[in-house]
Amino acid sequence: MSMKLFSKKFMDSRVRSANTTKSEMCLGYFFGPCLLYMCYYGIAGTYLTQFYTDVLQISGIFLTLMPIFSKIVDALTNIVMGHIIDRTRTRQGKARPWILISGVLIAVTGILLYAVPRASYGVQITWVIISYNLFFALAFTIYNMAHTLMVPLSTRNTKQRDGLALLSSAGCSMIPGTLTTVVMPLLIVDLGVGDAARGPWLQLMSVLSILAIPATLLEYYFTKERVTEDAMASGEETARTVSMREQLLACFHDPYWLIIMGFTALYQIQQNLMSSSMIYYANWVIGSSVESGAAAQVLINVVGQGPLGIGILILWPLAKKVGKRKLMMYGLGIASVGCFLVFVCRGGLAPVLGCMALRSVGLVPTYLMSAQLAESLDHIEWKNGYRADGLSASIYSILMAVSAGVAQSILLAGINGLGYIAPASSTQVIEQSPAVKFFFTFCFVGASCIAFLIGSLLMMKFDVEDKMPQISADLTARHRAEAEARGEVFVSMEERAAREEAEQERLAEEKRIEDLRARCEKKGLSFEAEEAKYQAKLARKSKRKKKEQSKA
Repeated sequence: MSMKLFSKKFMDSRVRSANTTKSEMCLGYFFGPCLLYMCYYGIAGTYLTQFYTDVLQISGIFLTLMPIFSKIVDALTNIVMGHIIDRTRTRQGKARPWILISGVLIAVTGILLYAVPRASYGVQITWVIISYNLFFALAFTIYNMAHTLMVPLSTRNTKQRDGLALLSSAGCSMIPGTLTTVVMPLLIVDLGVGDAARGPWLQLMSVLSILAIPATLLEYYFTKERVTEDAMASGEETARTVSMREQLLACFHDPYWLIIMGFTALYQIQQNLMSSSMIYYANWVIGSSVESGAAAQVLINVVGQGPLGIGILILWPLAKKVGKRKLMMYGLGIASVGCFLVFVCRGGLAPVLGCMALRSVGLVPTYLMSAQLAESLDHIEWKNGYRADGLSASIYSILMAVSAGVAQSILLAGINGLGYIAPASSTQVIEQSPAVKFFFTFCFVGASCIAFLIGSLLMMKFDVEDKMPQISADLTARHRAEAEARGEVFVSMEERAAREEAEQERLAEEKRIEDLRARCEKKGLSFEAEEAKYQAKLARKSKRKKKEQSKA
């Protein structure tokens, strides 16, 4: 797709406001990513390993090492893609165009993952290698890197950015993860396992793959890169090209960037291990067949993930009152305890569900991780005079990719090395060995327990949130000075947003007065008296609010 296409007016964002809008929040940052990640979790993030082991029945050292080696290719494409995004200059920004491009690629490569031909072992292995790398190293890499930058590039208003981060994270994790792991286990029982199940698996995964196209259309048309627009207005985007070496030095000397990236690596490894092993944990630790495990998977997700849905309703006000860092620190500690208790339960479904619910309570604050990444990028710009968006997205995406490969290789190594018995049918009852059951339990919650404990300790040092008011003010002053030095008038996004709000308030006030006059004329009331009552009520509210603020 030519970048010239993005100069056309019909490619413009449907978001015009300097403030984040409801349509932007709902469609661009929630429903779009939600659809995309339903596609991802369904076809690649959860069930691909089971397709390889139980449907294609591929095993051995190749399947164990393939994910790790493919991530070397993935790392290279991430670096290249980060370089490309940083140098993308379009009317639509530098990240949004790549979201649109990735939609078709994910749809096509997602289908290819499951279209493995009935041919010789060598042909099947070659197909698996090529399709795996096309999906993870190309298609999903492009989407993931561009999507990662959308919250940091959306606005400098930290309150609005926190709200977008919250919705984006919920759209990417809780809802698609829950839907695919509640509905999919029931479908998998009908799809079956073994060679005869290839056709049904391909049909279902093809439908899920196509969801990527409407998903990326929503995210593309209902997002806006205000930070990129601000930088272009100040001349920063054309002032000079910052080398990758300079950006690397800036990133690796920034403590906040190191903390958020370090925790991201830990979080992604445990998340991939947990999601990939949950099928095996439910089937062979809690249950003893694919059929019996399906019901356990549904219960684990409905009951165990429930607090995430409830928590999202109170997270934003909590974050404003307590702060993101403290919420993350305490939450991860609670999640670690929940995982430890699941590990101790060793397969009892009722206590496992309760402990998984506790784990989910602790993980609610992780919805704000993208807002924390945005703060670390603002800190880098404040210290160094330039942003490291593309490089950071590259490294973030590399961490996600490598984490997925590491997790998948660990799981497959245990499956191949500990004597896992693959089922011949969905109803076959198998008693796996104690070593296999312990291994699946560790992958499901043991690694998470360790990762969350380390993350809680790391968050003790992540205090950049307290510095953000000064950082934002300094960056705005710097951009204004750069524009004025060129003889240009610079209007920051904060000023544009304030003017827009003032205009909306003016129009609302005009409408209120017009409605009040009409009501007074209709009922024979004095407009002046009714207006005086309204102003007195307004004054009392203002006085009460000031008292509450002074007490706080």
